[in-house]
Amino acid sequence: YFSFIPAIVVIFVAALFIGYSLVINKFREESQVEANLREDVEKGTISDIFMNIDSIKYFGKEYRIKGRYHKLSKKTRDGWIKTWDYFRLLDAGHAFVLALGMFFIVYFPVMSFLNGEMTLGTLVFIEGTYVLFIGPLFGFVYGIRGFYQSMADMESIFYYSKLENDVKDSTHAKDLKIRRGEIEFRNVSFKYKRKWIFKNFNLKIPADKKFALVGPSGSGKSTLLKLLYRLYDIQKGEILIDGKNIKDFKQESLRSELSIVPQECVLFDDTIYNNIRFSRPGADRKEVFKAIKFAQLDKIIKNFEKKEKTIVGERGVKLSGGEKQRVSIARALLANKHVLVLDEATSALDSETEHEIQKDLEHLMKGRTSIIIAHRLSTIMKADSIVVLDKGKIVQQAKHGQLIRKPGLYKRLWNLQKGGYLK
Repeated sequence: YFSFIPAIVVIFVAALFIGYSLVINKFREESQVEANLREDVEKGTISDIFMNIDSIKYFGKEYRIKGRYHKLSKKTRDGWIKTWDYFRLLDAGHAFVLALGMFFIVYFPVMSFLNGEMTLGTLVFIEGTYVLFIGPLFGFVYGIRGFYQSMADMESIFYYSKLENDVKDSTHAKDLKIRRGEIEFRNVSFKYKRKWIFKNFNLKIPADKKFALVGPSGSGKSTLLKLLYRLYDIQKGEILIDGKNIKDFKQESLRSELSIVPQECVLFDDTIYNNIRFSRPGADRKEVFKAIKFAQLDKIIKNFEKKEKTIVGERGVKLSGGEKQRVSIARALLANKHVLVLDEATSALDSETEHEIQKDLEHLMKGRTSIIIAHRLSTIMKADSIVVLDKGKIVQQAKHGQLIRKPGLYKRLWNLQKGGYLK
């Protein structure tokens, strides 16, 4: 309206100012994503170091770990310095663009004023308007900068949102309710990545029977349980519970109908009471304490200052291995499901406590379909059937008394454990 050339200068300054900001912020976003990743690795390493602090001290590797952490922290520092350099580059570019614009916005109007083509009031108005224009321009650019920074910080979350679960419920999946507890693996074939674990595997576990799975490490015992829990989907065959394919039911309802005492018990950073009650949130206090007494946890918590309200720490770090295992046993008992899975349930207990709990576990397994994984063969002598696995195949299956009379893998393992390895 007042002068054509100053208008062109203002438009040019705005375009250059915003365009330069977009380009630099795009580069800075990539740099910040890299810096964030380096920082995540550093934080993960800190967690790993403190989780393994005993091992570090036992082997005298404090200085080695310090050196390793120093390298990681240096990478993080360099990553952030590179990101901050873009801020300095951005500020320098902004200053240059605004200074260039100021030069032209002063030069042309002043020349027009000197030539008598513009009044002094118009000159002051143009200069004042340009100065006022700088503030909103910075505000707009800061908004762009905040957007790119937020996108960089959210990058890892965007990545996780794109991940899909390999095991999916079918469209018409129903809730499972186990009535009898009969389990059957029918012609099951499963491979993990490129390695076949099972090929045409068959096993039927009748309702209310105790079946034990034994065999050397890597024979497929734990994998079989993961398939039953549908943590993985099989490539071929069927896994049936009460004659129904587990793929026809929702994963959560399937798992909620099974009760397990895992080999490694990981607890929430909560009280002992709440950790046990987790398996059945609707249980009352009397039921929880019944489970505590069954697992002989009452003898331990009576010595704790806060009794059952004792906080166990992250992953149960404040409890010993045996104490965590007892919490796990109490949790499984409280769940009160028809199918019970014991994965080395007493491996972390001393011999005396194990003997006492084994008697209680026998009562617990009555009237339930029980699957027991054990390396200590003395704990499965009373199983209705012992399935001996080797390289994903059933090599033997019978009761304990029958297996120890036959030459084979079970007898060899039994002789080793009962002292046959001694000369």
